[in-house]
Amino acid sequence: MELLRRFLVRLRSDGLLMTVHLSIKFLTGINIINFYNAIIFREHTIATSCDISTCLPRSTELPHPVGIVVGHDVEIGSNVRIRQSVTIGRSEPDPDAGYPTIADDVSIGAGTVILGDIDLGEGCTTGANSVVVDDVPPHSTVVGVPAEEK
Repeated sequence: MELLRRFLVRLRSDGLLMTVHLSIKFLTGINIINFYNAIIFREHTIATSCDISTCLPRSTELPHPVGIVVGHDVEIGSNVRIRQSVTIGRSEPDPDAGYPTIADDVSIGAGTVILGDIDLGEGCTTGANSVVVDDVPPHSTVVGVPAEEK
């Protein structure tokens, strides 16, 4: 409980205002704090100017939820599996640039980067460390830099 108190004081002292309903959970021995659908591990820091607004469907699988970055306007379907060190977002700093849309039952390999206003079709798979910048057809597998259909 002392850790939680220090965490909340730190949030307040950084000038960040949050209304939260929280609970302490234990996953494989790692303390986490659950803010609605966001998971913040004990070692993480929330700084000012951070946008914590991405909503993932409840069916999203995060087998190793480390180093995953998802842009706030990314659309993610149900039963999507996102592995560690994945980045999904826009391809340009322009605020009007589009974000990826990921259909149902997609499997995203570790280290994959998905950028731009593109669609990943239902049931597709991206290979580990692929860079996806074009649409991916349904039920296909893409690999490489840039990612190409296998």
